Amino acid sequence: MIVNGIQNIGSLNLDKIKEVNQTLDSGQVNFSELLADALNSVNADQNYSTEIGNAFLLGEIDSVHDVSIAGMKADLSLNLAVEVTNKLLAAYSEIMRLQL
Repeated sequence: MIVNGIQNIGSLNLDKIKEVNQTLDSGQVNFSELLADALNSVNADQNYSTEIGNAFLLGEIDSVHDVSIAGMKADLSLNLAVEVTNKLLAAYSEIMRLQL
């Protein structure tokens, strides 16, 4: 079975991926910083969605597509953050149930 590479990855932030890979390779992973960066990204998506929605309501922009894309991106990032939080809490409670 032959697996071909991804042809169109224009929407990915390659610099951020390279930075994460270098951090993982160097062994300097700080979980709290990764978590804080992810939550800041979710917050930025939410703020951008609100700003672009307000700009659309005021008539400053005409593209409904940009507004809906920003809203969906904010919704997806928030849902992902909630799911990750739920998984972390479930893992923590499972660890606390372990008997040593």
